[in-house]
Amino acid sequence: MKTLLDNAKLDKDIFFITGDLGFGVVEDFQNQLPNQFINAGVSEQAMMGMAAGIASTGKRVFVYSIGNFPTLRCLEQIRNDVCLMNNSVVVVSVGAGYSYGSQGYTHHALEDIAIMRALPNMNVYIPCDSVESKAITNFLCKDNSPSYLRLGKSGEPILHSAELIINSNKIIELKNGSDGLILFVGPIGNQALLAAKELEKRGISVSVASVPLISNLDDDYLVKAAQGGPMITLEEHSSRGGFGSAVLERLNSLGLQFQLKIVASEQINLSEIGSQAYLQRSNGLDDKSIVNAFLALKENQKK
Repeated sequence: MKTLLDNAKLDKDIFFITGDLGFGVVEDFQNQLPNQFINAGVSEQAMMGMAAGIASTGKRVFVYSIGNFPTLRCLEQIRNDVCLMNNSVVVVSVGAGYSYGSQGYTHHALEDIAIMRALPNMNVYIPCDSVESKAITNFLCKDNSPSYLRLGKSGEPILHSAELIINSNKIIELKNGSDGLILFVGPIGNQALLAAKELEKRGISVSVASVPLISNLDDDYLVKAAQGGPMITLEEHSSRGGFGSAVLERLNSLGLQFQLKIVASEQINLSEIGSQAYLQRSNGLDDKSIVNAFLALKENQKK
Protein backbone atom coordinates (compact mmCIF):
# COMPACT_ATOMS: atom_id res chain seq x y z
CA MET A 1 0.00 0.00 0.00
CA LYS A 2 2.88 2.38 0.75
CA THR A 3 4.21 1.92 -2.80
CA LEU A 4 0.81 2.74 -4.28
CA LEU A 5 0.45 5.76 -1.99
CA ASP A 6 3.89 7.06 -2.97
CA ASN A 7 2.99 6.79 -6.66
CA ALA A 8 -0.46 8.35 -6.14
CA LYS A 9 1.06 11.38 -4.41
CA LEU A 10 3.01 12.05 -7.59
CA ASP A 11 0.17 11.19 -9.96
CA LYS A 12 -3.28 12.62 -9.21
CA ASP A 13 -4.80 10.33 -11.84
CA ILE A 14 -4.27 7.26 -9.65
CA PHE A 15 -7.41 6.27 -7.73
CA PHE A 16 -7.99 3.60 -5.08
CA ILE A 17 -11.38 1.96 -4.41
CA THR A 18 -12.03 -0.52 -1.62
CA GLY A 19 -15.07 -2.71 -1.07
CA ASP A 20 -15.30 -1.81 2.63
CA LEU A 21 -12.22 -3.91 3.40
CA GLY A 22 -8.54 -3.45 4.22
CA PHE A 23 -8.92 -1.45 7.40
CA GLY A 24 -5.58 -1.15 9.14
CA VAL A 25 -4.01 -1.02 5.67
CA VAL A 26 -5.82 1.65 3.64
CA GLU A 27 -6.12 4.48 6.21
CA ASP A 28 -2.94 6.29 5.19
CA PHE A 29 -4.14 6.49 1.59
CA GLN A 30 -7.59 7.58 2.70
CA ASN A 31 -6.30 10.27 5.06
CA GLN A 32 -3.56 11.68 2.83
CA LEU A 33 -5.36 11.49 -0.53
CA PRO A 34 -9.09 11.69 0.24
CA ASN A 35 -9.91 12.96 -3.25
CA GLN A 36 -8.35 9.84 -4.79
CA PHE A 37 -9.96 7.36 -2.42
CA ILE A 38 -13.43 5.77 -2.44
CA ASN A 39 -14.99 3.21 -0.13
CA ALA A 40 -17.68 1.69 -2.34
CA GLY A 41 -19.11 -0.46 0.43
CA VAL A 42 -20.03 -4.13 0.14
CA SER A 43 -21.18 -3.81 -3.45
CA GLU A 44 -18.55 -5.34 -5.69
CA GLN A 45 -20.47 -5.19 -8.96
CA ALA A 46 -21.19 -1.48 -8.50
CA MET A 47 -17.60 -0.92 -7.36
CA MET A 48 -16.19 -2.45 -10.55
CA GLY A 49 -18.57 -0.49 -12.77
CA MET A 50 -17.57 2.66 -10.89
CA ALA A 51 -13.89 1.87 -11.42
CA ALA A 52 -14.40 1.36 -15.14
CA GLY A 53 -16.29 4.64 -15.42
CA ILE A 54 -13.56 6.59 -13.61
CA ALA A 55 -10.89 4.89 -15.73
CA SER A 56 -12.72 5.88 -18.91
CA THR A 57 -11.93 9.52 -18.05
CA GLY A 58 -8.19 8.86 -18.19
CA LYS A 59 -7.56 7.72 -14.61
CA ARG A 60 -5.69 4.60 -13.38
CA VAL A 61 -7.93 2.85 -10.84
CA PHE A 62 -6.91 0.19 -8.30
CA VAL A 63 -9.84 -1.83 -6.95
CA TYR A 64 -9.24 -3.80 -3.75
CA SER A 65 -10.99 -6.63 -1.94
CA ILE A 66 -10.27 -10.12 -0.56
CA GLY A 67 -10.32 -13.57 -2.08
CA ASN A 68 -13.03 -14.09 -4.67
CA PHE A 69 -14.94 -10.86 -4.00
CA PRO A 70 -13.26 -8.53 -6.56
CA THR A 71 -13.10 -11.26 -9.21
CA LEU A 72 -15.83 -13.92 -9.23
CA ARG A 73 -18.52 -11.77 -7.63
CA CYS A 74 -18.21 -9.06 -10.28
CA LEU A 75 -16.89 -11.07 -13.22
CA GLU A 76 -19.46 -9.72 -15.68
CA GLN A 77 -18.46 -6.13 -14.90
CA ILE A 78 -14.76 -6.97 -15.28
CA ARG A 79 -15.42 -8.71 -18.59
CA ASN A 80 -17.70 -6.07 -20.10
CA ASP A 81 -16.83 -2.78 -18.43
CA VAL A 82 -13.09 -3.23 -17.89
CA CYS A 83 -11.73 -5.72 -20.45
CA LEU A 84 -14.07 -5.18 -23.39
CA MET A 85 -13.61 -1.40 -23.11
CA ASN A 86 -9.88 -1.79 -22.35
CA ASN A 87 -10.18 0.47 -19.32
CA SER A 88 -7.22 1.19 -17.08
CA VAL A 89 -8.29 -0.79 -14.01
CA VAL A 90 -6.15 -2.95 -11.71
CA VAL A 91 -8.18 -5.60 -9.89
CA VAL A 92 -6.36 -6.32 -6.62
CA SER A 93 -7.24 -9.52 -4.74
CA VAL A 94 -5.66 -10.23 -1.36
CA GLY A 95 -5.80 -13.68 0.21
CA ALA A 96 -4.86 -15.93 -2.70
CA GLY A 97 -5.24 -19.68 -2.56
CA TYR A 98 -5.81 -21.01 0.95
CA SER A 99 -4.79 -17.79 2.73
CA TYR A 100 -8.25 -17.60 4.33
CA GLY A 101 -8.28 -21.34 4.93
CA SER A 102 -10.34 -21.33 8.10
CA GLN A 103 -13.14 -19.37 6.37
CA GLY A 104 -14.00 -22.28 4.11
CA TYR A 105 -14.45 -22.73 0.38
CA THR A 106 -16.30 -19.42 -0.13
CA HIS A 107 -13.02 -17.69 0.76
CA HIS A 108 -10.62 -20.11 -0.94
CA ALA A 109 -9.38 -18.31 -4.07
CA LEU A 110 -8.58 -21.30 -6.27
CA GLU A 111 -10.11 -20.55 -9.68
CA ASP A 112 -9.24 -16.88 -10.13
CA ILE A 113 -6.08 -17.31 -12.22
CA ALA A 114 -7.89 -19.48 -14.75
CA ILE A 115 -10.82 -17.10 -15.00
CA MET A 116 -8.90 -13.85 -15.11
CA ARG A 117 -6.28 -14.97 -17.61
CA ALA A 118 -9.06 -16.04 -20.00
CA LEU A 119 -10.38 -12.48 -20.26
CA PRO A 120 -9.38 -10.30 -23.24
CA ASN A 121 -6.79 -7.56 -22.64
CA MET A 122 -6.24 -8.76 -19.05
CA ASN A 123 -2.71 -9.20 -17.70
CA VAL A 124 -2.28 -11.42 -14.63
CA TYR A 125 0.43 -10.58 -12.07
CA ILE A 126 1.24 -12.90 -9.15
CA PRO A 127 4.09 -11.68 -6.90
CA CYS A 128 5.76 -14.13 -4.55
CA ASP A 129 6.77 -11.65 -1.82
CA SER A 130 6.79 -7.98 -0.85
CA VAL A 131 9.80 -7.29 -3.09
CA GLU A 132 7.98 -8.46 -6.20
CA SER A 133 4.78 -6.75 -5.03
CA LYS A 134 6.57 -3.41 -4.81
CA ALA A 135 8.17 -3.80 -8.24
CA ILE A 136 4.90 -4.84 -9.86
CA THR A 137 2.96 -2.00 -8.20
CA ASN A 138 5.48 0.53 -9.51
CA PHE A 139 5.07 -0.98 -12.99
CA LEU A 140 1.27 -1.02 -12.82
CA CYS A 141 1.10 2.63 -11.75
CA LYS A 142 2.63 3.56 -15.10
CA ASP A 143 0.87 0.96 -17.24
CA ASN A 144 -2.62 1.43 -18.71
CA SER A 145 -3.73 -2.14 -19.39
CA PRO A 146 -6.48 -3.97 -17.51
CA SER A 147 -4.59 -5.99 -14.91
CA TYR A 148 -5.14 -8.51 -12.16
CA LEU A 149 -2.83 -8.36 -9.13
CA ARG A 150 -3.08 -11.53 -7.02
CA LEU A 151 -1.62 -11.11 -3.53
CA GLY A 152 -1.14 -13.35 -0.51
CA LYS A 153 -2.52 -12.41 2.87
CA SER A 154 0.68 -10.63 4.12
CA GLY A 155 3.60 -11.76 6.20
CA GLU A 156 4.84 -14.31 3.67
CA PRO A 157 8.60 -15.06 3.60
CA ILE A 158 10.72 -12.66 1.55
CA LEU A 159 12.41 -14.67 -1.19
CA HIS A 160 14.46 -11.89 -2.82
CA SER A 161 17.55 -10.27 -1.36
CA ALA A 162 17.47 -7.10 -3.49
CA GLU A 163 14.94 -4.79 -5.13
CA LEU A 164 13.67 -5.63 -8.60
CA ILE A 165 12.51 -3.97 -11.77
CA ILE A 166 9.72 -5.94 -13.44
CA ASN A 167 9.39 -5.97 -17.22
CA SER A 168 6.69 -7.45 -19.41
CA ASN A 169 7.82 -11.08 -19.39
CA LYS A 170 10.42 -11.49 -16.69
CA ILE A 171 11.05 -14.92 -15.17
CA ILE A 172 13.17 -14.48 -12.05
CA GLU A 173 15.50 -17.33 -11.16
CA LEU A 174 16.07 -17.69 -7.42
CA LYS A 175 18.24 -20.79 -7.61
CA ASN A 176 20.21 -22.34 -10.44
CA GLY A 177 20.44 -26.08 -11.02
CA SER A 178 21.23 -28.59 -13.76
CA ASP A 179 18.79 -31.46 -13.17
CA GLY A 180 15.45 -29.79 -13.73
CA LEU A 181 13.29 -26.79 -12.95
CA ILE A 182 10.54 -25.74 -10.56
CA LEU A 183 8.56 -22.79 -11.93
CA PHE A 184 6.17 -21.21 -9.44
CA VAL A 185 3.81 -18.29 -8.92
CA GLY A 186 3.01 -16.55 -5.64
CA PRO A 187 4.12 -17.05 -2.02
CA ILE A 188 4.02 -20.85 -2.48
CA GLY A 189 7.53 -20.34 -3.84
CA ASN A 190 8.82 -20.73 -0.31
CA GLN A 191 7.77 -24.38 -0.49
CA ALA A 192 9.56 -24.71 -3.83
CA LEU A 193 12.83 -23.51 -2.29
CA LEU A 194 12.43 -25.90 0.66
CA ALA A 195 11.82 -28.75 -1.79
CA ALA A 196 14.93 -27.78 -3.76
CA LYS A 197 17.02 -28.00 -0.58
CA GLU A 198 15.67 -31.47 0.12
CA LEU A 199 16.43 -32.57 -3.45
CA GLU A 200 19.99 -31.26 -3.03
CA LYS A 201 20.40 -33.68 -0.12
CA ARG A 202 19.53 -36.45 -2.57
CA GLY A 203 22.11 -35.27 -5.10
CA ILE A 204 19.59 -33.57 -7.38
CA SER A 205 20.16 -29.93 -8.32
CA VAL A 206 17.11 -28.04 -9.60
CA SER A 207 16.56 -24.47 -10.69
CA VAL A 208 13.77 -22.55 -8.95
CA ALA A 209 12.18 -19.56 -10.66
CA SER A 210 9.35 -17.13 -9.97
CA VAL A 211 6.97 -16.07 -12.76
CA PRO A 212 5.30 -12.82 -11.62
CA LEU A 213 3.52 -12.23 -14.97
CA ILE A 214 1.89 -15.29 -16.52
CA SER A 215 0.18 -13.51 -19.41
CA ASN A 216 3.40 -13.10 -21.40
CA LEU A 217 5.86 -15.90 -20.66
CA ASP A 218 9.55 -15.65 -21.53
CA ASP A 219 9.98 -17.88 -24.60
CA ASP A 220 13.77 -17.79 -24.46
CA TYR A 221 13.77 -19.04 -20.88
CA LEU A 222 11.32 -21.85 -21.69
CA VAL A 223 13.33 -22.96 -24.74
CA LYS A 224 16.48 -23.08 -22.61
CA ALA A 225 14.62 -24.99 -19.87
CA ALA A 226 13.48 -27.57 -22.41
CA GLN A 227 17.11 -28.52 -22.95
CA GLY A 228 17.50 -29.47 -19.29
CA GLY A 229 15.72 -31.94 -17.05
CA PRO A 230 12.04 -32.27 -16.16
CA MET A 231 9.91 -29.32 -15.08
CA ILE A 232 7.36 -28.80 -12.34
CA THR A 233 4.92 -25.90 -12.26
CA LEU A 234 3.71 -24.97 -8.78
CA GLU A 235 0.70 -22.85 -7.82
CA GLU A 236 -1.74 -22.46 -4.93
CA HIS A 237 -4.68 -22.73 -7.30
CA SER A 238 -6.79 -25.33 -9.02
CA SER A 239 -4.94 -27.62 -11.45
CA ARG A 240 -7.49 -26.62 -14.09
CA GLY A 241 -6.68 -23.64 -16.29
CA GLY A 242 -4.15 -21.93 -14.04
CA PHE A 243 -0.42 -21.23 -14.27
CA GLY A 244 0.51 -24.78 -15.24
CA SER A 245 -2.02 -24.70 -18.05
CA ALA A 246 -0.57 -21.39 -19.27
CA VAL A 247 2.91 -22.92 -19.40
CA LEU A 248 1.67 -26.00 -21.26
CA GLU A 249 -0.14 -23.82 -23.80
CA ARG A 250 3.02 -21.80 -24.43
CA LEU A 251 5.23 -24.87 -24.71
CA ASN A 252 2.81 -26.32 -27.24
CA SER A 253 2.91 -23.08 -29.26
CA LEU A 254 6.71 -23.27 -29.29
CA GLY A 255 6.66 -26.92 -30.34
CA LEU A 256 8.57 -28.01 -27.23
CA GLN A 257 8.15 -31.47 -25.74
CA PHE A 258 9.53 -32.64 -22.39
CA GLN A 259 8.47 -33.97 -19.01
CA LEU A 260 6.24 -31.57 -17.08
CA LYS A 261 4.07 -31.99 -14.00
CA ILE A 262 1.49 -29.47 -12.75
CA VAL A 263 1.55 -29.36 -8.95
CA ALA A 264 -1.66 -27.65 -7.89
CA SER A 265 -4.83 -28.28 -5.90
CA GLU A 266 -7.10 -31.02 -7.21
CA GLN A 267 -9.96 -29.57 -5.08
CA ILE A 268 -11.08 -33.00 -3.94
CA ASN A 269 -12.55 -32.11 -0.54
CA LEU A 270 -14.12 -28.68 -0.93
CA SER A 271 -15.65 -28.72 2.56
CA GLU A 272 -12.25 -29.02 4.23
CA ILE A 273 -11.17 -26.08 6.41
CA GLY A 274 -8.05 -25.32 8.40
CA SER A 275 -4.92 -23.22 8.38
CA GLN A 276 -3.21 -22.37 5.12
CA ALA A 277 -0.30 -24.67 5.98
CA TYR A 278 -2.67 -27.55 6.74
CA LEU A 279 -4.60 -27.11 3.50
CA GLN A 280 -1.36 -26.90 1.52
CA ARG A 281 -0.26 -30.23 2.99
CA SER A 282 -3.68 -31.77 2.51
CA ASN A 283 -3.71 -30.77 -1.15
CA GLY A 284 -0.16 -31.77 -2.04
CA LEU A 285 1.37 -28.29 -2.05
CA ASP A 286 3.95 -28.64 0.73
CA ASP A 287 7.68 -29.21 0.18
CA LYS A 288 7.49 -32.98 0.73
CA SER A 289 4.78 -33.35 -1.90
CA ILE A 290 6.81 -31.26 -4.36
CA VAL A 291 9.88 -33.46 -3.78
CA ASN A 292 7.84 -36.61 -4.39
CA ALA A 293 6.31 -35.14 -7.54
CA PHE A 294 9.72 -34.24 -8.94
CA LEU A 295 11.21 -37.64 -8.10
CA ALA A 296 8.30 -39.41 -9.80
CA LEU A 297 8.71 -37.20 -12.86
CA LYS A 298 12.43 -37.91 -13.03
CA GLU A 299 11.85 -41.64 -12.65
CA ASN A 300 9.30 -41.54 -15.46
CA GLN A 301 11.85 -39.77 -17.65
CA LYS A 302 14.14 -42.79 -17.41
CA LYS A 303 11.49 -45.12 -18.89
